[in-house]
Amino acid sequence: MFKELIEALRRRPLLGQMWSEMEEMLGDAVDMYRPIADVLAGRKEMTQATHDGVYETDKRINHLQRKVRKQLVAHLTVSPGSDVPISLILMSITKDAERVGDICKNLLEVAEAATTPPGRGSYGDRVRELLAEGEALFEPTVTGIINSDKDTACRAVEGARNLAKKCDAMIDDLMKDKLPTRDAVLLTLLARYLKRVSLHLSNIASSVVMPLHRLDYFDEEGTPPQ
Repeated sequence: MFKELIEALRRRPLLGQMWSEMEEMLGDAVDMYRPIADVLAGRKEMTQATHDGVYETDKRINHLQRKVRKQLVAHLTVSPGSDVPISLILMSITKDAERVGDICKNLLEVAEAATTPPGRGSYGDRVRELLAEGEALFEPTVTGIINSDKDTACRAVEGARNLAKKCDAMIDDLMKDKLPTRDAVLLTLLARYLKRVSLHLSNIASSVVMPLHRLDYFDEEGTPPQ
């Protein structure tokens, strides 16, 4: 279903333009995540340029989401009943891409509040692993969407589920630990935000895998329903 919708979309200039803007949003989300992950992992120092770059990219994502939403409303008003499925998919994907941008700003706040990069502390190995897995989710998510590749999208959804479980496990361990309050709070927020990033990326990837009426959902076995 998804592949047929995309092929139809590419034959319509306006929808094709909106699809390109959605792809740009996903690319911007990757560009937001990477420098923040580098700081959190302790690979790079926090700088004003990093802060400003993240916020500027987020503004661009927000602008693109509003632009696509406005264009979709106008398109469906002028042509009621036309291209509704792909329009709903575009609306859903851009919403999740915008949310990833917002959560990246939350991760930036954690990085700025930490006196020592979380990737260098007592949970350093786990933090670096979670950050790396989060970054690794972007590629199959974007590739799965752009190429209408069901197998790649399934891999992204499964990876997101695994990352979410690891984030929950770290939060459980932090609740039992006796870390200083500040460290425990920041690590908990980091894990929670990473989980949210993974679930929004899973929602995006599920557009390729799931029928429209079950968009954003994936069954417990990790395979699309028959």
